[in-house]
Amino acid sequence: NIFVACHKPSDVWSDDVYTPIHVGRAISKCKEAMADMIGDDTGEHISEKNPFYSEMTAQYWAWKNVHDAEYIGFCHYRRYFGETITKDNIDSFFADGTDVVLAGPVFRLHNRWNWLKTFVCSEDLAIMQMVVKKLYPDYYATLSRYANDYIDYPLNMLLCRKTLFDQYAEWIFSILFECEKYVKPSSYSRARRLYGYLSEFLLPVFFMHNGFKIKPMSFYRSDSDDTVGGLNYRQRFIRNVLKKIYIRYQSLPQEIDYSVKAGLKADGIDI
Repeated sequence: NIFVACHKPSDVWSDDVYTPIHVGRAISKCKEAMADMIGDDTGEHISEKNPFYSEMTAQYWAWKNVHDAEYIGFCHYRRYFGETITKDNIDSFFADGTDVVLAGPVFRLHNRWNWLKTFVCSEDLAIMQMVVKKLYPDYYATLSRYANDYIDYPLNMLLCRKTLFDQYAEWIFSILFECEKYVKPSSYSRARRLYGYLSEFLLPVFFMHNGFKIKPMSFYRSDSDDTVGGLNYRQRFIRNVLKKIYIRYQSLPQEIDYSVKAGLKADGIDI
C-alpha cells in the first residue's frame, strides 16, 4: 500500500497500490465530498491532530491499523515518487539491498538546520533538541551531521517494508508526543503544522543513524508537472565547498542559546 494523503477533494492516483486517504477526517468539513476515500479516523488514530501533524496522521493510522502489507509507502495528492510503483516492480527497488526509498535529495543553499529555522521558531527547535537528547541521546551526533548538510529528503515521503516502517513510526511518534508535552501551540495556521515540519527533518536521521541503505528517488509535482530530486554536478560541487567552508560549524546544532533557555525556563518548560 502506498497511501496518498489528501486534506481536500482532488484528483489523485488510485489503483491496487496507491490508496488515497483523507487526513484529518475527524474534524474535516469535506467528509461528504471525500466519502469515497478511506479516512484516518478509524481504529486507533490521531486524526483530530491533523492541523498540527499534517500528513503524519496518515502515517500514525497506517502504523496502528495496517497489518497485511509487506511494503508500505506515503506520498501526497500533489506529490508522487518519480517512478510509478506497481505490484510487479516493487521488489526491484529493493533488489540491491536498499532498505528505504526517500524523496530527493534536494539541494539547499542553507544548511538543513537554518532551512528548518525558516519554518519553526527557536523555542520549538530547542524543545525538539532536548527531547531527542533525553529519549535517544545516541542519535544526536547523526542529527547534527544531517542538520549541517545542504541536502534535504523532504515531504515525509518514504517507501519500505512494513516491519521497518513500524520501527521508524515507534521512534518518530515517541519524539513528537514528548515534544507535545512542552510546546506552546501557535495561533498561526502555518506554524501549527510544527510536528509535520519536525518529522520531515527527523525522517532521514532515523535511517542514517541505524545504517539502513537509502535509495533517493526524484518526486513528481502534479501541480506544476515538475520532477524534483537528485544533485547535478554543480550542486554537488557547491555542497562540498559549503561544507568545507563551514567545517568549523559542523558541531551544529550547538548548545541551545542562553536567551532561548532563559525564555523556556520563564515559561516553566524544563526537559
